[in-house]
Amino acid sequence: MNFMGMGIMELAVIFLVSFLVLGPSKSIDMARTAGKVIRDLRSAMSDLTSAVDLDQTSPPSAPSQASTTAPTNEIQPGVAVPLEENTPGKSEDD
Repeated sequence: MNFMGMGIMELAVIFLVSFLVLGPSKSIDMARTAGKVIRDLRSAMSDLTSAVDLDQTSPPSAPSQASTTAPTNEIQPGVAVPLEENTPGKSEDD
């Protein structure tokens, strides 16, 4: 295992020194606080990814009545155009 360039032994030494410096009660409180922070970060990331997924999967808004009653020859985004109408250099009498 390699965490930020440190192996298991280096991490164990860091945890041992922090336990000795902080003492057992402070070490437990610090671990509890770190657990809460990690849980909150995971929850926030989950909420963010679900919001992004909802934005990507939401259906497009319905077209207005004005655009459905008056057809135009303009190409509109999101509207399929048959290939033969969209081929450059091809005239209608070919």
